[in-house]
Amino acid sequence: MGKIINSKTTQAMLLQHFMHAYTAVSSKKRYDACVEIIQNADAIMVLGTKIATDSPELYKMLEVLSRKEDVKIVYSHPIDDPAMRAITNQFMKYEPGSEEGVIALLAYYLLEGENLPERTKNFLDALDVAYLEAESNTGEEEFEETVALFKAANTRVLILGDDLMAHPRAQNIAKICALIENNYDISIYIASSLVNEMEISQTSAVDAELQEVEDLPEYNGTVIYHAHGLHKDDKSLHGSVQFANAAKISDGDFISIAFDGQTINREFKIDNELKGTIAINPISDIDVQLQRYKFERSKINKINQNSESR
Repeated sequence: MGKIINSKTTQAMLLQHFMHAYTAVSSKKRYDACVEIIQNADAIMVLGTKIATDSPELYKMLEVLSRKEDVKIVYSHPIDDPAMRAITNQFMKYEPGSEEGVIALLAYYLLEGENLPERTKNFLDALDVAYLEAESNTGEEEFEETVALFKAANTRVLILGDDLMAHPRAQNIAKICALIENNYDISIYIASSLVNEMEISQTSAVDAELQEVEDLPEYNGTVIYHAHGLHKDDKSLHGSVQFANAAKISDGDFISIAFDGQTINREFKIDNELKGTIAINPISDIDVQLQRYKFERSKINKINQNSESR
């Protein structure tokens, strides 16, 4: 096992690329949400981050805000995180890799009926909404519920996370986020500890033209999610009973996990709080390139029935 590649340079590069694309479309030179705006918001959507472990301080802030009756929180992610269930009003689950489609659908439903610039209207009219909903595993009713929460609010914030920064389509995602912010009363906040440590250069060669949303990728079979912020001594793969059944493994099995040209060994532990067929892989002890998207297609093999006998 090697050391995790925890390069601030890599994280800064991802953030720079995302922000360059954002500013190419945005009417602002930098997103304007801050901690104080979040603290005063009454509608918050968290998208593209397992925020409880990615940004613990921000999660604690949301936990406090959730106790206010007039604050509504929407959590959108492929993993139904147990830590979020008690503090959210809506969970919108989507398929791994489909973030570009989800952001495009959010733009479509939020901006429906608005007086839009021709270029924005053309982009939204060209979306294959039925395809994006089917492939992302989201639906019209879910987006309408989110829109209703936003419409009833005075201050709205969209919190974006690291899953988006490392997505293969990060630049177009950033442009669509800027399109939303340009045409809707909402503030964007990037949940990254590096935001306040770096200057976003104002010069960029990024084209302001929005691209068509690509066909959404498929993540079939056994998928793992590289999770930050777990206990440093945790070296087990955590998954649901559904994941165990799909991978044909049992609680306590010692397994090999092959992904991205490398193989690691883990003990598998069933977590009854988890749902679905995505397992959580701690990365405190392995080499994972931070510029890679956190969800990985993987091949899992059982090495023996009991990890203690290895």
